[in-house]
Amino acid sequence: MSTKDKHIAKDVDGNGKQDSSKTKARAEDKGHDTGKKAQKGSGKQHKRRWAVVMAVIAVVWGLYHKRQQVRVAVEPMLDPLISTMPEFNLTEFAARHGITMPDVFQSEEAPHPGRDLAKKGWKPKHPIIIVPGFVTSGLELWAGKPCASRYFRQRIWGSLSMTQSFMGDKACWLEHMALDNSTGLDPEGVRLRASEGLMGVDYFFPGYAVWAKLIEAAADMGYDTNNLAGETYDWRLSVPNMEARDHYFTRLKWRIELAVKTEGEKVVVASHSWGDNVFRNFLVWIGEDDEDWVENHVAAYVNIAGPVLGVSKSMTSLLSGETRDTAELGLIGAFLSDNLVPRNERVKLFRTWGSAMGMLPIGGPEIWGNTTWAPDDTPEMAKQNITYGALITETLIPEQADEEEEEIKDDEHKSFTDVVGGWVSKIFDRGNKTEIEKVVKKHDVDSAVKVLFKNAGPKFQEHVVKWGAVHADDRSCKAAKGSPEEYYYNPLKCPLPKAPSMQFFCLYGIGLPTERSYYYLNLESDRAMEKSEQESETNKQYEVRWKMDKDASGARHGGEINYGVRTSDGDGTVPLISTGVMCQKHWREKHLNPHGIRVVSREYPHEPVAPYKDLRGGPRSADHVDILGHVDVLEDILTIASGHGDQLQDKILSDVKRIADNIKLDVGCD
Repeated sequence: MSTKDKHIAKDVDGNGKQDSSKTKARAEDKGHDTGKKAQKGSGKQHKRRWAVVMAVIAVVWGLYHKRQQVRVAVEPMLDPLISTMPEFNLTEFAARHGITMPDVFQSEEAPHPGRDLAKKGWKPKHPIIIVPGFVTSGLELWAGKPCASRYFRQRIWGSLSMTQSFMGDKACWLEHMALDNSTGLDPEGVRLRASEGLMGVDYFFPGYAVWAKLIEAAADMGYDTNNLAGETYDWRLSVPNMEARDHYFTRLKWRIELAVKTEGEKVVVASHSWGDNVFRNFLVWIGEDDEDWVENHVAAYVNIAGPVLGVSKSMTSLLSGETRDTAELGLIGAFLSDNLVPRNERVKLFRTWGSAMGMLPIGGPEIWGNTTWAPDDTPEMAKQNITYGALITETLIPEQADEEEEEIKDDEHKSFTDVVGGWVSKIFDRGNKTEIEKVVKKHDVDSAVKVLFKNAGPKFQEHVVKWGAVHADDRSCKAAKGSPEEYYYNPLKCPLPKAPSMQFFCLYGIGLPTERSYYYLNLESDRAMEKSEQESETNKQYEVRWKMDKDASGARHGGEINYGVRTSDGDGTVPLISTGVMCQKHWREKHLNPHGIRVVSREYPHEPVAPYKDLRGGPRSADHVDILGHVDVLEDILTIASGHGDQLQDKILSDVKRIADNIKLDVGCD
């Protein structure tokens, strides 16, 4: 059964009954009159505005329906561009400007889950604390080099001034975005700090909503700044350095205690993406000081799209500086493309961010698979002897590659990539298994980490040991005690807190192709490396000998491969094996949940509207970032915050149960 077919299943509660409340709500939404006409302006204004709207429609329609014709040339740049465009709803735009839209362009009236719940008589009960994710909150300049003096206290990440500062002086911007390569803290003379409060989490830049829709929905139900707070942090830092430099855990503790004291109720904490890893580390940290603190202060924890077991794409960003055009890292990709920043500069930047190290895949081959098998392999893949477990498939480009290719390189303008691609194609076309095996090598997650360490050097390896949890078998929860300034706690070793009355909700999207494994070229020979450097203008200090093989195809390796990436089910950024397995299995078992915390998993299929209605997919987009505006997610969060979380049951539509059952791993504290 295909991923799409699996997600046509019904929403069910814990007893297998259809979720009638959601069905009814959708029917009511569709019953709203979305065809109301706005007041018209003058005839000339109306025609002019209509021309603008039609121009926008034409551009969007062309981007989406003609891109196959120019796919090879522009698709790697298209999606990050679209993903970072301001939120655009055609119906709202037309109504605001007095334009009457044809029925075909009318989108449904925007849902208002906060108002709907308020009409039921539901009110705020628990204060809500927001813990944001990776790259989606702003960073302000508090001290910098002379080249950045004019940006004092302005955001150089997370605003339109980011674009201005980057385009004005690229080298200056990169210097300020990097952390110290030795300490993982501030470089000499540079201080960036997180924008604070709800203003730091609502919009990435004007029009690009992150937490804004939850804030609005919560306000509709009665929340305000007295019982709704955003606890931002510098998302570049490793988790231990967040406390060491900014005392983030201490401040988060105080903020939660203040909310409990002033509101008289325990809090609901809602995290997104990397924020889940941050908050779960906080739970371990606070539990070492006071094991009853969580029980006394936290009513529920809501993990939204958390990369619990890491993400495959962290490997590629740290190995070769390459990121695909999906969700969060797409925000980076729009700025850090090959045309603007060479790969070696990207690698240099990413390897200073402790958070990127913390997102390396956790659990080893038992979770991520080996070169012949992975727990999330589909039955169709098994029949074809294809596996996700080969995290990296390496094609070695030896000295003779470019020597042989000189014979067929009759076009002097042929690029290095074309030359290498031609040589690789020739090897596979010959079909000689022995010859192919000499140049093709498969790496499981452990082997891939060794490749990364070899290329990144001993200092980087030292940082990963301190700030990541890559090797589940080598690190225990107890080993981290006594040195919280160094170690990042391991979710496979550290149990959930002593908080039997706390509820734990895992909310995540499914149904989007998500990066799972990769195909790479290894530029082994010095001659090949020299040619690559000449074309990409890399420098010798940060040479990058690995390049994603964007010509890799299913014809060579089997299955479906796009631009050197094999995808699995997920939310477009985090694969299902990372978002869902722990919630589905291990956090429900006694060794990691000794105090019987109630754990609930809820999946949301990706159901986007047409792009001419909403470029970001509309109210049922389950994309990694856009899920924060998913109407059902908003309703579920407010249901929990209003004290009705016990009404929410598991809603499983994917293969996560099968995947979890395929994993046999010795987890839990030693």
